[in-house]
Amino acid sequence: MDIFSEDRDASPWLWNNDREDYEMRYWDKNQGQWVTVWKSALPTAIPQDEADVAKAGVVYREMDPFEEAALRNFVSKREAEVSAHPTGTHAATTETASNDSIYKRLDRAQDMRIVQLSPGTFEESIHCTLHECSTDFEYPVDPTKQIQGTKYLTLKAPTFHVVSIASGEPIWYTAISYVWGDPAFIMPITCNGRIFKTTQNLYTALRYLRRTDVTVNLWIDQICINQNDLDEKAQQVVLMSTIYKRAWNTVIWLGEETATSSSAHATLVAIKDALQYNTTEAITTADDFERLDLPSPESEAWRALGQLLSRPWFQRLWIVQEAVLSHDLKFMDGRKHITWDDMSLFAICMMDNNLESLLDVGHSAEHEETESGLSRIRMIDRTRAYERVHPQQSSLLGPLVDGRGSRATNPRDKVYGIMGMTANPLYPDYTLPVTKVFIDAARNILDWDAPSLIDLLCCVDYEQPSENLPTWVPDWSIPRQTVSIGFYGALRGIHQSAKNTKVGWDYHPNGVSLNISGFCCDTITSIGPLAEFVLPDLIIRGSPTHAFIMECLGQVSQHGQKQPSETSIFEAFWQTLVAGKDHSGVQKAPRDYEAIFALLIDTATGRSPSFPDQPTFKRKLNLANLEVRRPGQVYRQMQIAFKAAVKGRRFGTTASGCMGLFPKSTQVGDLVCIFSGGHVPFVLRQHSELSPYQLVGECYQHGIMNGQGMSMAGFAFDTLEIR
Repeated sequence: MDIFSEDRDASPWLWNNDREDYEMRYWDKNQGQWVTVWKSALPTAIPQDEADVAKAGVVYREMDPFEEAALRNFVSKREAEVSAHPTGTHAATTETASNDSIYKRLDRAQDMRIVQLSPGTFEESIHCTLHECSTDFEYPVDPTKQIQGTKYLTLKAPTFHVVSIASGEPIWYTAISYVWGDPAFIMPITCNGRIFKTTQNLYTALRYLRRTDVTVNLWIDQICINQNDLDEKAQQVVLMSTIYKRAWNTVIWLGEETATSSSAHATLVAIKDALQYNTTEAITTADDFERLDLPSPESEAWRALGQLLSRPWFQRLWIVQEAVLSHDLKFMDGRKHITWDDMSLFAICMMDNNLESLLDVGHSAEHEETESGLSRIRMIDRTRAYERVHPQQSSLLGPLVDGRGSRATNPRDKVYGIMGMTANPLYPDYTLPVTKVFIDAARNILDWDAPSLIDLLCCVDYEQPSENLPTWVPDWSIPRQTVSIGFYGALRGIHQSAKNTKVGWDYHPNGVSLNISGFCCDTITSIGPLAEFVLPDLIIRGSPTHAFIMECLGQVSQHGQKQPSETSIFEAFWQTLVAGKDHSGVQKAPRDYEAIFALLIDTATGRSPSFPDQPTFKRKLNLANLEVRRPGQVYRQMQIAFKAAVKGRRFGTTASGCMGLFPKSTQVGDLVCIFSGGHVPFVLRQHSELSPYQLVGECYQHGIMNGQGMSMAGFAFDTLEIR
């Protein structure tokens, strides 16, 4: 029996255990009814041919009479509009394309171009033509296909094509997600009968994507968009979400195969197959790797895998939106193919089993990129799942955070490059100063969701803001230097600095500052060195991490002996070093960390106990125990939590004797503030008594993370001007 909920306020997902072909349903506010898409209505995978791209002239999905009529009706209406307004609606400030250009101006704001790549061998010169299409058409809900026994649920066919302006026929195409690479346009192809120069990486991709027997339809931004027309470029950026949603499939071009590609692909498959069902056993010893038929920890196969995940595609900004909005994804590494599902499952296996450190034994910058490659896949997967349930309902803030570490040639694209995933997008304007784009983005976020102020402030993470940027506005052009303590933390209740209060703020009349309700509860009196390069092992003498720990202990000895009565100095110390969170960042630090921290700190200092109030444990650990499965697993999780908390921050103490982790640019005399409705405290700086405050960044101060600051003498929220 089919069981459907007709609660329109319920989750848009509708699960049905009795139907294997169930896909999804959602409440269409415009239609005023439930709409569902069954798997049987979705396209089947394109056969595993050489290039796996959409072929010109091939009908990939037959239309029923209702759908055929809807398409014909759309074409007739468009023809009537063109007759009534023959000059089109696209208004541009640039001149009409010159005769030697391959571009003809697009008539409508919803129009785009498809590249039709002519057949040829790998070595032959490349020929293609541009075909103008409309993205306006979408299959409507068929009222005759209402699901029996329901009041609102009807069937809607997915639209995985555009419509040819010339013929009125559906055009199926493959969208290409790739990196431009070296921006030099030096490689000649023939497009519309004229020479057109592309980047080397795209030229190579075209050779691999081309078929020898048939023309293929592609969408490629470098060719399909007139990059010299800023007005067209802005309009096409607005269309980007539709372009990828309408694509029959999307190919992710990673580049040509390298000498290590075969090894990397084989290892990827081995990990996926061996670990997808490994939910309980920790992988700690060489015997574990051998038992699971995985390469030994010392094998070069792991480095080869790391090199694959370090390909430039994984660091590019635009790929987030492209991958999230595409329904059928496949990686191409030369002639090797990897499905998105296989890559996603591999990333889950790697991260759930804490195997990231194997990808590069040197702890180099390359290692950071391999880690980001894995985390990028996981992040895209989460966003894809959210987007399917809540299409374009996200605030601008989430995608901005997800794309912050990505690379973009134009810093404006840090905002414009994720607009297809947001509910309240900004219209792209590439003539605006970068700082104005970032200010507009911040105001857009606050106007859309006022309580998101605290999360927005948690994104301020840099040493010296731009002179033209208010300190409360994140500079998205600078990659985040730390792992946020507070972003999304309010949802989990890990920290509640201003518990049971609501966010209070308003724009200052000067148009630059924010007035925020807050209370300055403490002053920073000592600040230690920056934890700049954190090794996972706390006890290697002479290492930067060992030096950092010893410096922290020295500060505690001199300044941090006045912890709250409910907390020992030892507990305050170790909780501070993980910012009160576990390795996942979304749960409180477990008590299991306490015994391991005691062992490591005692080993580092050469004393036992290192703190006078350090507890004793029934089962005394030694370093050898950290190789055993359960303690070893907790130890590795603690290392992850420690690195996430301290890297890029400074350990310090306050006038009240509390310990904390503070932003890189924190100075002695800076203030610790609790904002109304905030779950983490922030560091503020005031140059004079009457001057506005500057936001330095979020912090962790043990002893005020659960509302204790609101019990201090003189507590009262006041209006603080933050500029």
